[in-house]
Amino acid sequence: MFARAVAVAALCACAISTASAVQPQARIYIDVAPKRTPRPTRIFELDDVEKRYTPELVQELEATKDNALLLYTEYSSASAGEMKAFLRNISSLLQDTIRTMETRVLDRANRRCRDEFDANMRKIETDAQRAAAFSGENHHKYFLGHMIVFRMHLNKSQDYVQRCQKINRGCGTPCETTPRMVRWRRLAMLEINRVKDDIQHSRRSYKDLLVHARRKLRHLRIEAQLRAKSAIAAVEQCVKNTTC
Repeated sequence: MFARAVAVAALCACAISTASAVQPQARIYIDVAPKRTPRPTRIFELDDVEKRYTPELVQELEATKDNALLLYTEYSSASAGEMKAFLRNISSLLQDTIRTMETRVLDRANRRCRDEFDANMRKIETDAQRAAAFSGENHHKYFLGHMIVFRMHLNKSQDYVQRCQKINRGCGTPCETTPRMVRWRRLAMLEINRVKDDIQHSRRSYKDLLVHARRKLRHLRIEAQLRAKSAIAAVEQCVKNTTC
């Protein structure tokens, strides 16, 4: 009986040792590396901050100035071209009128009739030029008012930009995020955006001004031609009165 118990115990011990040999031992790993605090993601790197702030604002301001000047140049060039064509047409009105007349009328006209005809044609030309210049000057003053408003806002923006540049030269990029610098850049950009919006409105206004100027010049041209016909009728009547 005792021998049987000893055999069972030996058998159990052999089974346990065999199982231990087959199953690998559990391992515990310990991370001894220093803990790393995750680096917060920055929205803008230093180079990007330098581009997005004062230098970029300067570029935006200069681009807005160029757009405003380009708008004024476009209007001035277009209106000057219309005025030049009108004046050239009016200057040739006398010769055009003479070509449309019967040559015999002027040939038979005495000195008084011819002088009266020439005076009427000069007055027609002068009145047309004066009316055209007055209309063009009024249109130019109206559009120039837009440019003055542009300049006021751009000067305000430039003042804020110069403040930012002054601090930026002494401190550099780290000062770009100070509340004072952020406020100045925000105010400068506000003025720039206001000018951008006004440029779109002024572009429509100057197109309307050009259309109105063309209509006015066309009306003055037609009026001058009608007055020239009246001058022809007057000289013809003068010739008839002197020859009778």
